[in-house]
Amino acid sequence: MESLPFKLSPGVFENVPSLVDEEVKVAVIRDTLRLMDPLKKKRESQSQLLGKSLASKENPPHSDLASTSQGNANPDAHLPSICLKQVFPKYAKQFNYLRLVDRMANLFIRFLGIKGTMKLGPTGFRTFIRSCKLSSSSLSMAAVDILYIDITRRWNSMTMDQRDSGMCLQAFVEAFFYLAQRKFKMLPLHEQVASLIDLCEYHLSLLDEKRLVCGRSGTSSGSRLQPSGTPQEAAPPAPPAEGRPQPCTDGAHKVSHSRHTLS
Repeated sequence: MESLPFKLSPGVFENVPSLVDEEVKVAVIRDTLRLMDPLKKKRESQSQLLGKSLASKENPPHSDLASTSQGNANPDAHLPSICLKQVFPKYAKQFNYLRLVDRMANLFIRFLGIKGTMKLGPTGFRTFIRSCKLSSSSLSMAAVDILYIDITRRWNSMTMDQRDSGMCLQAFVEAFFYLAQRKFKMLPLHEQVASLIDLCEYHLSLLDEKRLVCGRSGTSSGSRLQPSGTPQEAAPPAPPAEGRPQPCTDGAHKVSHSRHTLS
């Protein structure tokens, strides 16, 4: 974890852990270890069973036994050493399928609306549903509101932080899973979530392109409507010379008009 240095007095600094590290990175790393630890134990149990099965058979020659033991000792020797710097972004294309939570978090942050908050309001959740075109005849906006209220209320009752009202990231992930299961019923959960993320990102990219085109067309139309040269404004009438009254043009126009009508 990173720490931020704070100056307490001249020459005295104190390193305070970053809130982002404590609230986000620690949770992500902990959940990742929880997900990967059973897989590691499964591999270890499989390697142990394989070693026992080989030992139960007839003893091979000494050279073959040495090569077999070396092969079983480190089955992942050909793989690169795993660290965060190598996994992402160096191997971003190779491990992009592992970024599902990251991509869901990006969707969550996009629709937060208010800067500085980490809770998604009902308006932002409805905007997310409309922008990604997730509502249908089987999922009305009233059902979306009920889903938001139920999940948000349950997660807010479990958390200690009651300063901001709204849907937290974990509640958004649960709602996202629910929507994915309704949208893609015949797929496993992992593929359901991945498919829904792809669908949301596709609709949002179209929306961004549409806004960009509209912005460009508005700018070009504004430049076309603007004339090349500023029209010459009507000069204000010159102030009358001192001692000379200003001629009344309206009266002269009326007199000439009456003469034309009489003639």
